[in-house]
Amino acid sequence: MPLTLLVFLLASGITYYLGNKSHSSVPWIGGGVSILLLSLILYKLRESWLVLNDYPYLFVGEQESVWQIMGLSFFVFNAISYLMDIKRGFIQPAESFVKLTTYLLYFPTLFTGPLHRFKYVDSQLNQANVTQKSFSNGMRLILWGVFKNFVIAQRLNYLYVELWKSNSGGLWTLIIGFVFFFYIYFSFSSFVDFFQGVSEIFNVRLKDNFHKRVYLSRNRHEFWRGWHITLNEWFRDYFFYWQMKFKFWRDKPYLLLLLTYLLIGLWHGITVKFFIWGFLNACWILLEKWWKIPERFSRMSYFKFLGILYHLSLCSILALVFISPSLDELIVRISQSNYISTEVLIYQKRNLLIILVMGLVVDQYHRWSKDLRMDMYFELLPSWKRRSIYICICFFIIIFGVFSGHLENYYLRF
Repeated sequence: MPLTLLVFLLASGITYYLGNKSHSSVPWIGGGVSILLLSLILYKLRESWLVLNDYPYLFVGEQESVWQIMGLSFFVFNAISYLMDIKRGFIQPAESFVKLTTYLLYFPTLFTGPLHRFKYVDSQLNQANVTQKSFSNGMRLILWGVFKNFVIAQRLNYLYVELWKSNSGGLWTLIIGFVFFFYIYFSFSSFVDFFQGVSEIFNVRLKDNFHKRVYLSRNRHEFWRGWHITLNEWFRDYFFYWQMKFKFWRDKPYLLLLLTYLLIGLWHGITVKFFIWGFLNACWILLEKWWKIPERFSRMSYFKFLGILYHLSLCSILALVFISPSLDELIVRISQSNYISTEVLIYQKRNLLIILVMGLVVDQYHRWSKDLRMDMYFELLPSWKRRSIYICICFFIIIFGVFSGHLENYYLRF
């Protein structure tokens, strides 16, 4: 940890220095962005090499490394957005090194995001304070995040690991991808809820990173509008739109879209499988544009269920590509005869029932709250109803929460 902090402080100092050199005739900012990107690429290459050679892993939590810089991806992307916003004239350089470092090392966002622009965070940090309302709203989000993680996400992770260990093959392999898709949503979004709550205590409101019912998307366009929103916005604003200034890319927008999704895939790790995962996402998006699937499904409300089924089926395939140690192993597994381990399902029947019931509870609250963040939704309820919900959530956490072993956060590795 001290070594990691030293790296972050050194990088913050370099970013601060380069930001203040923006008016120089020397292209300091371009050089700074290149250095930051190169450092991230080299780290990703090193990490991928360790995973593939020295530390092969299959399941969450089994990867060990000599030294990991947790949060480097988010740090580098925030630093790049800061420098590029100065270059574009959207913001002025930070008044002090402390102020910039507070933004870059803001602890609720460093490890799991969401990504934020300097102007958005700095204006709120200048007015940060703790009030009774901010403390209540923050604790509501923390409680909601703890509930989603310990009651649902950790159980889904346990189910996913057991299913992968089994000899399930053929089309039944899609069940594993289906389970992992819901696990990664509940796990990742619960950490975002938790850290939004921690930040809200200080009256600093972080952006939402997920649409509430993104797991029920009817097509890939709808999904990407509501999944890891701030990462998609970063690639849109600092790569896609930036490249569209050049005539070569303006004449080839679909090729640029393909390249953008390839980079999103490689952001997770510079490996063949993440390259293919990004390529498949791009092809899916482009095919939907060609066939006008979003427009067709939006006009026909009775297609909603079919749209959800269509998206979840293909999404399960992409999830398998995402989690498989190698594509060869995945192909072998899918090529096997159709089989699912009934022993696992029988052993997991209580776990499955709890996941199903608690998942429906979360979805129902999402339906009721609509576009409101959960703390704001709870705040609007009568006090007796609000307190009853708190008691129920605490009861669910105590009775159904999974606290054995260590807390799994799959997305932390990226």
